[in-house]
Amino acid sequence: MLDSLRSLKELLFPLSCLGCATADYWLCPTCQSNWKVSTRKTLIGSNPLYFKANYSVKTSAVILAAKESNNHLARDLLAMSISQSIIYAMADLAITGDIYLVTIPSSISAIRRRGRDHIQELAIEVQNYLELKSIKSHLLFLLCQRKNMKDQSRLNSRQRMQNTYGMFEVTSCENPQGAIFLIDDLVTTGASIMEGIRALFEAKITVTAAITACAVGRNSLIP
Repeated sequence: MLDSLRSLKELLFPLSCLGCATADYWLCPTCQSNWKVSTRKTLIGSNPLYFKANYSVKTSAVILAAKESNNHLARDLLAMSISQSIIYAMADLAITGDIYLVTIPSSISAIRRRGRDHIQELAIEVQNYLELKSIKSHLLFLLCQRKNMKDQSRLNSRQRMQNTYGMFEVTSCENPQGAIFLIDDLVTTGASIMEGIRALFEAKITVTAAITACAVGRNSLIP
């Protein structure tokens, strides 16, 4: 029965690569190669950022599939990429012991539209991956969005910084002692990450590094 339903689904919705639409792949070998790379390191201001894939049309398609279409294979790839970047960052920064994961929150309207909290689901998968590598992590949802953000699609990096300033606040009195990684699925200008770092700093919480699956690959964001 399940095989029949699967065959019917494939007939109605033929499998094609998310990145380039090549038939019979959810992600073809060429598009997979964008993610099968060594972890990269850049800066957001003075803060280190670790990521796997460079931002492009093909890599952004994976992120959109995970975020907007609840594609489990895409989300699994993002979780694995973030986990690998965390492991690399721990070695690069000589961090041992337990770590803390703090997420950049999704907006309430996005959660309502999707019917799920994408970044929360992603963070849980990251935590599971780290556990398989014998890394103990604590997932903390410290940040929340306290104001609506204007559309940023036509804004430059400085305008995005102004648009996001004051957008997040810390909703917990918890003050973790140890390495804190601020995670998101994608970083373009870095404005949301910088705002997260600012809000946490005001609550006397210092971010060790930012981690993402995909980022704009240049030497520094928000110079």
